[in-house]
Amino acid sequence: MSSFLQRLGDREAWRYWLAGLTGRRGRSASCPGCGVAGHTIVDRKFFHTFHECQRCRLLFRHPREDPQAMAAFYQSDYDEPGLTTELPDERALAHLLATGFVGSAKDFSYHVEILRALGLARGARLLDYGANWGYATYQFRKAGFDARGFELSRPRAEFGRRLGVAIATQPPTAPESFDAVYSCHVLEHVPNPEQTIREQLAVVRPGGLVVAHTPNGSAAARQSNPAEFHRVWGKVHPVLLTGEFIQRRFGTLVHYVTSDDQPGSLREWARTDAKIGPLEGGGLFFVLVKPGP
Repeated sequence: MSSFLQRLGDREAWRYWLAGLTGRRGRSASCPGCGVAGHTIVDRKFFHTFHECQRCRLLFRHPREDPQAMAAFYQSDYDEPGLTTELPDERALAHLLATGFVGSAKDFSYHVEILRALGLARGARLLDYGANWGYATYQFRKAGFDARGFELSRPRAEFGRRLGVAIATQPPTAPESFDAVYSCHVLEHVPNPEQTIREQLAVVRPGGLVVAHTPNGSAAARQSNPAEFHRVWGKVHPVLLTGEFIQRRFGTLVHYVTSDDQPGSLREWARTDAKIGPLEGGGLFFVLVKPGP
């Protein structure tokens, strides 16, 4: 209740609610990915509804902002204290660098272990897609990967210089230039996740990987923990990916889709077949393998 009362005094929350009311006028819901109007409402929050596309199984908020408005929001207005949008002060940054981020909320050693379990060797060219202020790119480089970062927000990308990493503010376009593209809780923020994933596939070499962590919108996860599902979508998460979405839109590629990202299971996967499930957990993890020449 206290959280709700705090939001009542939040001017940005009022703007969002008002946009939900006025944005519905004369505007029908359609999937931001495949454009199909066929959908099912799976949840509601005040004047916003959350829909499942019956064709591709992407979940999306209605009404939603246009891509330009979304880009402007994430450029500078996206601010969640304690999460990845909060920039550390000089003292906190010095401590993180001195300790190698170990034990902090920005410790990416587990993610490094995942990439190694997938077969990425030292020197592998890795794109950290949605690098924020560079904490993961920095740790990937320390782990021996030839890691580069991309981040939409110019202020956060600029902060990366303090870690000695260069972060581009435009996505790469050179074809087949990376061994893997990795994103951690990025795809739920983009206007069209399918388009973004296809752009990522375009810049990995044949046999290369697209690897991602996102919140889990799959039917099994919604049924397993409806309260968490209701909490996770909204202003900053206008879309949620599902295991069904990955299978329908990328099922022709060798893929690994689960809410269990244990490195041991990944080491056992031979990259020659599809691995699906379990999908009951709050996080969705997937790997796509780009076809070889």
